[in-house]
Amino acid sequence: MNNVKTTPEKPTKPPQNTLRLGEYLVTIGLIDKETLNKALIAQKSSKKKLGEVLMEMGIADDVVIAKALAVRLKLPYGRIDKANIPDNIISLISPELAEKHAVIPLKMNGNRLLVAMANPLNLYALEDLRFYTQLPIDRAVVPSSDVAVSIEKYYPKPGLEINLSLEFGSDEDDIEVIENKKEKETPIRELQDLGDLPPIVKFVNSVIADAIKLKASDIHIEPQEKSLVVRYRVDGIMREIMRADRNIHAAVASRIKIMSNLDISVKRKPQDGKAQVKQAGKIFDLRVSSLPTSYGEKVTIRILNPATAQLNPEDLGFSDKDLKTLHRSIQMPQGIILVTGPTGSGKSSTLYACLNKLNSPEVNIITVEDPVEFDVPGINQVPINPAAGITFSKGLRSILRQDPDIVMVGEIRDQETAVTAFQAAQTGHLVFSTLHTNDAPSAVVRLMDLGIDPFMVSSALIAVLGQRLVRKICESCKAPDNLPPEQLEEIGPYIGNRKEVVFWKGTGCEACQHTGYSGRLGLFEILTLSSSLKEAISGGLVAPPEITNDSPATAMVAPAQEALTPKEEDDERSLTTDCPIKILVVDDNLVVLKLLRNLLESEAYLVITAENGVEAFQLAKTENPDIIVTDYEMPEMDGVMLIKELKGEIATRFIPVMMLTARDEEESELEGLNAGADDYLTKPIARKRFLARVALLLKHKK
Repeated sequence: MNNVKTTPEKPTKPPQNTLRLGEYLVTIGLIDKETLNKALIAQKSSKKKLGEVLMEMGIADDVVIAKALAVRLKLPYGRIDKANIPDNIISLISPELAEKHAVIPLKMNGNRLLVAMANPLNLYALEDLRFYTQLPIDRAVVPSSDVAVSIEKYYPKPGLEINLSLEFGSDEDDIEVIENKKEKETPIRELQDLGDLPPIVKFVNSVIADAIKLKASDIHIEPQEKSLVVRYRVDGIMREIMRADRNIHAAVASRIKIMSNLDISVKRKPQDGKAQVKQAGKIFDLRVSSLPTSYGEKVTIRILNPATAQLNPEDLGFSDKDLKTLHRSIQMPQGIILVTGPTGSGKSSTLYACLNKLNSPEVNIITVEDPVEFDVPGINQVPINPAAGITFSKGLRSILRQDPDIVMVGEIRDQETAVTAFQAAQTGHLVFSTLHTNDAPSAVVRLMDLGIDPFMVSSALIAVLGQRLVRKICESCKAPDNLPPEQLEEIGPYIGNRKEVVFWKGTGCEACQHTGYSGRLGLFEILTLSSSLKEAISGGLVAPPEITNDSPATAMVAPAQEALTPKEEDDERSLTTDCPIKILVVDDNLVVLKLLRNLLESEAYLVITAENGVEAFQLAKTENPDIIVTDYEMPEMDGVMLIKELKGEIATRFIPVMMLTARDEEESELEGLNAGADDYLTKPIARKRFLARVALLLKHKK
């Protein structure tokens, strides 16, 4: 054997009939061609080996790949992560060669060398090994992770052998590093199977149906350390609906991805998709977004109500004066109209309403949007696609070559888009767009910041509409409200000396999910340019123009009286670092109710009580308790009916319920359990047994 330990030159002629690992995995059926192509694309950007890329994509781990190759090639398979290989065998291969080709020498079989390889199809590696060792080579297949561990063990990097132990401090100063548990990777085929399971399909459908029923605009599915949290955004406010088992997260995310045609194998980068669902004869568009987080993928679903695409300005809640101003502005033959406000303030809905008003066979309307939210018949809608070179600015320039009468640009984000939009507004086009500013007057300065010349702003800008959305008091449960003197003093300038003004608040009912609010109301201000304001703008403004109700330009809020309705104090939630476990106890016997309260509070539980099933059902939806303990026989609604109602609502379906009864009968127990009770206990209550069963229910919930 050649004793020279430097790596020799590679053979001048490459091995013939080399079969690549990816092609072979397709041949043996471990992956398909589509998956291979995706992995090869990912490999180009990551510069990693194909096996590593496949493992990161969750398609197969190194053990599965190694076993499949061993069976197909009829080669020995084994694990070497705990093997002890003699030094004289290790020295047969240089560290550079072992690391380059991911190989480890194992033993001599006569005059043949057995080597462990993660990729036994690497014929270049075999040629290098034969040339370097001058020995015939036999192959064994091992997982790539075993090879990596062995290379670190037998071929340590120079300089890492230094003793780094320090001799100061006591043993008590030693620390223990706690390793974060890595989320188990689920193979792609298993994810697809999980996403198609009937319970998962039913769960996702129920969440979406419930969100549509509550008129939620967004569904947030958020993985946490120990649970899966589902939240809705209703009337602009986030509301937690339920906490489900953490283990269903992968299946739920996969189901939503399947619905929206997303790649279920990609979990480490954001994805966007869309889907459609039908409920009660109405079709709703869903915009789906996935985002990698610390505990897995967070999935957000935007629900688009088709009724929004059919709105007109008259439906938005403008005052009569502002509605006339808006109608007069959108009937102009050319110019630009801007809608301003924060994200979620209804700017897109206002633009669609204006376009619906103008939509007719006599005009050519083209929009460029990110994305197209609603399909409107008679309007040509272009989604932006940066990958295809379609941005707001480039899309707008292309639109202007399509002979449009009216153009809508989803948002003015940069100087190029702003300049192109104003040039279009001065060449015979009516342009609509949105801008992010706090109010309508600030839009003028914002346009100048974007590089629009003051004279162009004054000549092309028709109107700026600023808007906000506020929650409306529920009509079903509103009641008069007495405001404190300091609040009356604060709003005094807006209401004057009118003594007859009545203020209202929502007390909470079934129609509003006990929040006191139902729906939202638009508050608008419209800035139109008078000749004096145009002169001021042409002279160059350095701050937003001061506009009052007496100014030639209009800036009016409508309807002001409803906007002044104060929010309930209950909406001001304090932040705490320790949330006690909340238990709802239901019993019509006040003595039993007090006894159970004392027992639970002695264990530091937070206890809320109800004396009948109707009251308990309302508390369960508003208080979101961790568990519910209910009596069997009660007035108005008994325990069995209460459990059926709880299990019929998605917001309360997963709250564990324990039923208590004085009946020691098998029929009563079966009736409670069949209704959905998670536990059943007979009175009289034994303290230790009762507290142990409560703790068990809480443990199962976690």
